[in-house]
Amino acid sequence: MKKILFLIPFVVFISCSAPKFAANRATQQNGSELAGSSSTNSTQQHAETGEATASLKIAPSLTIEQVKTEIKKNYLNLSKGERKEVRLLLKKEIKSIIKNHKKEMSPATTKSSSIDHDLKLAAIFGAVGIVSLILGGPAGQFFTVIGAIALIIGVVFFVKWLIRQ
Repeated sequence: MKKILFLIPFVVFISCSAPKFAANRATQQNGSELAGSSSTNSTQQHAETGEATASLKIAPSLTIEQVKTEIKKNYLNLSKGERKEVRLLLKKEIKSIIKNHKKEMSPATTKSSSIDHDLKLAAIFGAVGIVSLILGGPAGQFFTVIGAIALIIGVVFFVKWLIRQ
């Protein structure tokens, strides 16, 4: 499975650079620098806007080994600068895939595994309020006032949580 995940971005980036190869081959065959430069400029414009077309067609009947050989052949045809660019793009894509995978797998992001923030605050303020009221008793007015304020804040958060439910 990991091989396929690493193979997909590589195929996408190789296929996006395939029009450059076609333009370079046309320049070499025709000998006209004008035709090749206009094709290369349009390819660079497409690459900058992210609208590059894929000229590497992968048939569903191809095996993974055949796809690997095609990718290797295309990669070896790249210049040194283009290879470096492909490697940088692949690293960036792999990092984004890993980041998305970690985000999906983290248990804190699911709502069923954690208590709502307002409910947590209501429980904390409620507990502080009750403990302060117990500590205050008849003689300690300071703790009684703090306990009453904490209970009121806890009730506010609890009502806020109930309204959203």
